[in-house]
Formats: sequence, C-alpha cells, structure tokens
Amino acid sequence: MPTTLNSIAKQGENGAAMMPIIQGVGRAAIEIAAVLRGAVFRGVLGGAGSENVQGEQQQKLDVLSDEIFLEEMRSTGFVCAVGSEEQEELLVIDEYAHADYVVLTDPLDGSSNLDVDGPVGTIFSVVKRKTANSDCPHVSDTLQSGRNVIAAGYVLYGPATMLVCSVGDGVHGYTFNPSAARFELSHANIRIPAKGGYYSVNEANKDKWLDNMGANLDRMKDETGLGMRYVGAMVADMHRTLLKGGVFLYPADEKNANGKLRLLYEAIPMGFVMEQAGGKSMSKGINVLDIEPEELHQRVPVYLGAAANVDSLLG
Repeated sequence: MPTTLNSIAKQGENGAAMMPIIQGVGRAAIEIAAVLRGAVFRGVLGGAGSENVQGEQQQKLDVLSDEIFLEEMRSTGFVCAVGSEEQEELLVIDEYAHADYVVLTDPLDGSSNLDVDGPVGTIFSVVKRKTANSDCPHVSDTLQSGRNVIAAGYVLYGPATMLVCSVGDGVHGYTFNPSAARFELSHANIRIPAKGGYYSVNEANKDKWLDNMGANLDRMKDETGLGMRYVGAMVADMHRTLLKGGVFLYPADEKNANGKLRLLYEAIPMGFVMEQAGGKSMSKGINVLDIEPEELHQRVPVYLGAAANVDSLLG
C-alpha cells in the first residue's frame, strides 16, 4: 500500500506532533487546488481590489486561499494562531488559543502567474509558541529564528499537486492521487544534487542589485557553467532547484534595499527545507536560519541551493 501523510508520524521526534498540522496543510492544498482548477469558471481570477500589508495588489485567489488555509489550521485543534503574508496582524484562533503551535504561511505564492495559468504554491512553517498557554497568542510567538522551526514545507500546484515537507528528519514529497483522494509518498528522502542544475533569478534586474551581486553571478556562471531557468513563483523555482540542483537567488536591489522575500513566510521555511535536503541557505552573510526576526513582515535577500553554488555566488 502506498505510504501516505500518516507516515509523517514515524519521522523523527517531531513527526507525531506535526502530523495533524501537516494533514491540515494537505486538506487546504486539495481545496486550493480545486479552486485553482475552476477559477476561470467561478469568476475568481483577477484583482481583489485590495492591497496586502506590503502594499501589493491582492488577487481574489490570494484572499480565498488565505481563508481556506486559516480554516484548515483551525480544524486541526493544534494551532493557536496563524501569521499570513496576506494579513497585517497575527490571526488568533480563539477557540484553540491555548494550543501549542503557531503556523506561518504564504498561502498562494506566485499569484502574479495566475492570469497566464502558471504554477503557484503554498509555503508554511510551524513553531511552538513562546508565551504561556494560558495567555493569548502574541506576535512575539512568531519572532523565532529558523533554528526553532519544527516543521516546514510547500505545496506546488502544477500538473500534479505535490506537498514537500520536513519535520527535521529529511525532506519527503507527497503527490496527490485523485483516484484515491489522498497524498501518497512519491519522492522519499529528497537530497539536492551537489553539482549541475540551474540558477534561478530575474536577471533583468541585475543592474539594480546591491552588494555587487551582478558581478558575483557572472563569476558563479563562469565557475559552475549553470544555465538559467526562472518561473517567477518561489515554490516552482525552489522545487526545481531542490530536485535538479543549482541555486535560487533573490538579491536586494535599489528598490528593495532590505530584500523582497519575507523572512517568516518564505525565507525561513524554504531555508529549513533546503538545509534538511543537504543544501545551504544564506542572507546578508548569515545563514537564513540564524536570523533573529524583528517583525512579522520582515524582508531579506535570499540565496538557496547546493552548498558549492551558494559559496561560489557569495564568495
């Protein structure tokens, strides 16, 4: 019988505790995937007429995916609060405010791809609250470095819906089987190839990058011979990097001097997965997982990939 998400319970010391939450992510993914498939017929493509906390135009599907994810986290009974890229404040789940865990999410990464039927994804991580269970969850519960992450992963909505996650005992990929209506293990113990693959970045912004990153990229290309592939959705680009090798980068630039990607919703979860797969994650000369978050929506530059390629890029 195929191995399902239930197998997470047997992975490392955190598997049993994380299984209900990751199963909740799986349920959210199934529902979001169904909404995406029917979006053009349901009239939910296009802008929502609102902005998120970063001042970016929200898509209708950003809002809907956020609602779906929150409801599935509530249904687990193990999550006291959710921090979402789409919400300015921490969302407290009142009926489970005593629960142990906080989930951080980008519910629909790459939503600018929606109007051209491009791949999108969901990113998530789980930390244990720092405040007492008798108190209301507080934003301080989210401000923890990646070294405190218990589980993290992403969902890729592509030709198949795939959930890739880690509970600190390696990285495993589960693909949704529509005929069985469940996620089944399809990629066990994912390890990023040490050599080969691609570099992934919007190279059109090269002249605007800070920290001499344009010259660094040219040097890395000469040293490694990597070709370029870029989708424009972090989940899709990260997934290819994880399976094929190479490096994903999103440098700081003149417009975004502190970087563009969110530390809590994108950089830390993906850095956790990358390191669990044998790769490396860096930002501003420090390991992504060692950064101490200062605010809920903090941004950072990000460099993720095979260790040799990240070292070549930043060396």
